[in-house]
Amino acid sequence: MRALDRALLVARRELDAERRQPDGVAAALTFAGLVVLLESLALGPGRAHDPDVASAVFWIAILFAAVLLVSRSFDRELEDDAIDAIVALEGGRDALYAGKVLALAAVIAIVALAAGAFSIVLLDLDVRLAAHLVLVAILGVVALPPVVVLVSLIALRVRARVVIVPILAFPLLAPQLLAATAGTSAALSGDASAALGWTGLLASFALVYGVLGLTIVPAAIE
Repeated sequence: MRALDRALLVARRELDAERRQPDGVAAALTFAGLVVLLESLALGPGRAHDPDVASAVFWIAILFAAVLLVSRSFDRELEDDAIDAIVALEGGRDALYAGKVLALAAVIAIVALAAGAFSIVLLDLDVRLAAHLVLVAILGVVALPPVVVLVSLIALRVRARVVIVPILAFPLLAPQLLAATAGTSAALSGDASAALGWTGLLASFALVYGVLGLTIVPAAIE
């Protein structure tokens, strides 16, 4: 099998597992929705309506949801040592990383879509540049999985993995979080040039961390 075929096979397997056991997706959706709801209650309609505040809270919720989803994904792998069978195959380590990244991006996209729609309706946000907002959201979602999956693989056999993964991932994801928040705020406010500038930065982050992950994953899984 080609490398892409192996990665897609792992991604399909992962999405099938999420479909059969949707508890991780349900938890991520609930968490993201509650964060947005609590924001509106804690800050009040005036401040919660601000594009900067709404964008920051949204992406923080998506970031935590991504960590929650990837933790649940690897918990399934470790329950019956299924991950060992994948790693033992030729090219299995790269396929495991790439497949997990693709699957996680797809699931996060669903969570982001639901949380974004909920935020727009609940906070009564004025979306001035809808196309730019969609582009920022797509690239923001794509930029998260390479880092989260890589850190999860590095900490795979650590007992305190639930604690270690956020500690390692969040500093690495700070630039992505800043770019996604600023780009979303610019799209909501109607600043097209700023929104496009931040999307370029997000695309660069996704590419760099994706290549870095494929480079060091074989050694990281040892």
